[in-house]
Amino acid sequence: MDAGADALPDYELLELVLFLAIPQRDVKPVAKQLIDKFGSFAEVISAEPARLKEINGIGETAVIALKTVQASAQRLTKGEA
Repeated sequence: MDAGADALPDYELLELVLFLAIPQRDVKPVAKQLIDKFGSFAEVISAEPARLKEINGIGETAVIALKTVQASAQRLTKGEA
């Protein structure tokens, strides 16, 4: 997945995260709305939960998933993996 992950646009990476958090729903429009509002994958996962919930389709489970990705990224950059 190394080369593949770098090739994914931000909204597709968000889709993969949201697919697990929002079952039985097309998450592509939600991912694109998040990118439109916040600008990038990094800005989405760094956004405040209340701001994330302003997007239709983003609930508590999706916020938890996004914040888990953020926490994971922070640990990786600190070398705690």
